[in-house]
Amino acid sequence: MINIQIFLPESMKVFVEEQVAKSGYSSANEYLQELIFQDQQRKSQQGKRAHLMAKLQTQSQLNDEKFEVVADKLADEFALCVGSNLAMLSDYAVTRESIYEDHP
Repeated sequence: MINIQIFLPESMKVFVEEQVAKSGYSSANEYLQELIFQDQQRKSQQGKRAHLMAKLQTQSQLNDEKFEVVADKLADEFALCVGSNLAMLSDYAVTRESIYEDHP
């Protein structure tokens, strides 16, 4: 193990000593090691959470892109079957928001 010297204000020293006495730690060293361990665990979890969120966001973007490709393909096939003279609805006409808005 490596020794590290730290300087604490008197109020923090008293707090550490109280925690050692109350929580059953054998020394201030043990208490501080536990705090550092807990901080490592928390930061590790935060890193994992951030990685998962980034992965989910990427998958969501890929799903959106795949949907657009499939929707365009279906629209093209529909136009071939029905004919190009049939008026297609605009994207605005088929959005959920358009149901609730007043239109000119």
